[in-house]
Formats: sequence, C-alpha cells, structure tokens
Amino acid sequence: MDMSSKRGVVITVAILIAITIASFSVWIGNNTTNTEMTIVVTDFENHDVGIVDRHKIVSNSINESFGKFMDGEIEINDYDKIAKAGSSQNNALLIELKSSGAPEEWQETYVNRILSLKAFGEYIRETMVMINLIENDVEQEQKTEVLNNIEKLKQEFILYGEIADSSKP
Repeated sequence: MDMSSKRGVVITVAILIAITIASFSVWIGNNTTNTEMTIVVTDFENHDVGIVDRHKIVSNSINESFGKFMDGEIEINDYDKIAKAGSSQNNALLIELKSSGAPEEWQETYVNRILSLKAFGEYIRETMVMINLIENDVEQEQKTEVLNNIEKLKQEFILYGEIADSSKP
C-alpha cells in the first residue's frame, strides 16, 4: 500500500472517530447520573439537514473506502476499522433521530430518514460480509450474491432518503 492510500485511510478513520466522539460528548457530559438520553430539538428542519449532512460524510467515507477495498487499494483490516466507525456513527444518528420527539408534521420525514439510516446500517454490514467472503476465498457465486445485496441496500437507503426529503412539511 502506498503512502497516499495509508494517509487517506488514516484521515478517514480519524474523521469518523472525531464525529463519533463529538456525537457522544454531549451525551456523556449531560448523562453522568441519568441513564436515559434526551435530545431537545426545536428546529426540526435544521435538525434534519444536520442529520443528512453528517450521514453524507459517513456514507461517502464508507462508499469510497469500500470501492478502494474492492480495487485492492486498502487492506481488509483498514476497511474493517472504517466500516465499524461508520456503523457506530450511523447508530448515533439513528439514536438522535429516534430521541428527537418530532412533532406530527415531521413524523413522515423522520420515519423515512430512520428507514434510510437502517438500510445504510444493513449496507455497511453487507460490505463487512463481503470482506469476510474475500478473506476466506469463497466461491464467486456467493460474492456476486452479496454484491447484489449491497447494491440493493444502497438503492434502498437512497430511496428512503429521497422520500424523507420529499415529505418535509
């Protein structure tokens, strides 16, 4: 692996870790005695925009890194670290949406955004299945099936995101 690929992987992992730490810093700071997370949202439009922007960062990182892995530009362990960090960040976004207490007029948008993030989480898991299949040198037929699932899930999380965008009040 050349130095620019290593640097890219390190930068990507560092960004994902920083995002994850930032997401949980408020929770940890405000949650020393209370074990239930509370998120107070008053501007649901900007909250949704923030979720979308953070999801784009995570999804772009995962998509780019998975492509590089499939092209042999990064190693299995490097992709595994990126995927786990991305999955953790995606889970934080899901928790944030579910805990926001969206009013009725935002319910459809938030439900579809949650469905998009859930499909993205499944997408990440399928990419991790793929790295295990490659690592264990399984038949091409199984790899093709998983790649088809990956593409299906990618289309699904994009579609739910578009539905969420079009259902904004």
